Amino acid sequence: MIKKALFTLCVFSLFTISCIAQTEVELMLTQKYAENSFRDGDYEFALDNYKVLYELDKENIDLNYKIGICYTEATIDKSKAIKYLEFVVGHNNYPLRAFYFLGRSYLYNYRFTEAVEAFYEYKMMGVSEDLLNESDRLILTCYDALERMNLPRNVTFELLDTTINSEFDEYYPFVSADNSAMVFSSNRTYVDDYEDYIANVFYSENKRGAWESAISIPVNTYDNEEVVGFMPNGEKLLIYADGDSFNNDIKMVNRKGSKFTDALSSELPYDLNTDGVEMGACLSPDGKVLYFASDRRGGRGQLDLYMAKKDASGQWKASENLGSMLNTQYDENFPSLSPDGKTLYFASKGHLGVGEYDLYSTQYIDSLKTWTTPRNLGFPINTPLDNTSISFTNTNTAYIAANRKEGIGKLDIYKVVFVDESQPVFVMGTVMIGSSLNSMPYSEDFLKAYATFYDIHGNIIARFPVGSDGTFFSQLYIGKYKLEVKFDGYDSGWVQDVILTKDHLDSGYRITIYLNQ
Repeated sequence: MIKKALFTLCVFSLFTISCIAQTEVELMLTQKYAENSFRDGDYEFALDNYKVLYELDKENIDLNYKIGICYTEATIDKSKAIKYLEFVVGHNNYPLRAFYFLGRSYLYNYRFTEAVEAFYEYKMMGVSEDLLNESDRLILTCYDALERMNLPRNVTFELLDTTINSEFDEYYPFVSADNSAMVFSSNRTYVDDYEDYIANVFYSENKRGAWESAISIPVNTYDNEEVVGFMPNGEKLLIYADGDSFNNDIKMVNRKGSKFTDALSSELPYDLNTDGVEMGACLSPDGKVLYFASDRRGGRGQLDLYMAKKDASGQWKASENLGSMLNTQYDENFPSLSPDGKTLYFASKGHLGVGEYDLYSTQYIDSLKTWTTPRNLGFPINTPLDNTSISFTNTNTAYIAANRKEGIGKLDIYKVVFVDESQPVFVMGTVMIGSSLNSMPYSEDFLKAYATFYDIHGNIIARFPVGSDGTFFSQLYIGKYKLEVKFDGYDSGWVQDVILTKDHLDSGYRITIYLNQ
């Protein structure tokens, strides 16, 4: 019995040592996966692994820092970054870029004044000239966002169902002018050989007013492929491809009904693809003009917008930069055209806007040989997150990809309708400190307060600063909202439903808020 007990003890000890060794190996692999994924920009996979390590060491500054960056860079809930980055900057010897990422996480979550403060903190200690310039740009963005959120556009959003959207990212939607066909990109394709998901192009037809289940187009490959342009007649697709066969290039696919075939390289301008990055692209309705984005040498910034035209014989002429009216020192990308080809839409990081990439429109004036000053499409089409592509089917209906509260996955595709903006409701609020029985007027002696209006899904529609006299003014449109008033930096405040009806068009809407400090 003693021998048996000793044998059992030895087996148990060996098993325990084996488990400990296995756990140590697993943790080493987790650390390796996290660091490699972080280095390669696969922030979601890195985050999954960092969170495992975090549970074992929640006070680790480096882990908190990298988790914060992962949430900031990924398409998942960016609000979660704030907790980790605030922890980092609350300690000594934090990474110098921590305040830069904290500023971005504040910006993405509509906390613009705090974002400005964080960017200035970074500027005081920053060592990267690129990020110093980027911080300057984002500070201006924060100020501009506060202004644009005071005048929201009257836009409705309709989430497309699971025939189009999934738990993955769906983005870059393009719809033919007759609304009969849609192409879009999604990262839902799993490749066994890669043990990973890749981006491919999907297609759907509109039958009797409903979109059919989307299918992967047959010319997809193992490269990452994203549709970036669709002719208004639906006959040609322009695809950004990156992988074994293409390196940050644009290729063309011809469509006839539900059949897709790769186009010959001669169908595109001879100087379209270079050693650099060519990304967004679109063709005019007659197929004679190609607009595209490239970071080739000789540009005005990073990605610039270019144009190539066909001559009288149908041959492509040399591409030309669209000039300083549209291009800035930052990225301009994802050009697309209205169905009549007269309005050019594009995304930019250089023109003032609400966030990172914002959407703009411009038109070419033949008599002046110039483009009109780009017009920001406004909030809530543009948000603090990236807004990169829009596809109009007529003057007031378009399709976009957005990360919204009612979404199915992360990025989802929405139909948006620009509604008549001629009759907004004038809203006036008065903020008092205390209760309805015992209160005093709000003044600048108190912390800064903001009034925020949300739609029924919880998406921010507008935000207004409370003035030094305790009042705020807004112009909203008929509908149901939730109004929240709270002090800057506080998690809770005063909340009430607000329903604006036709009766308020003439009389306006007045409300008194009692806010406890």
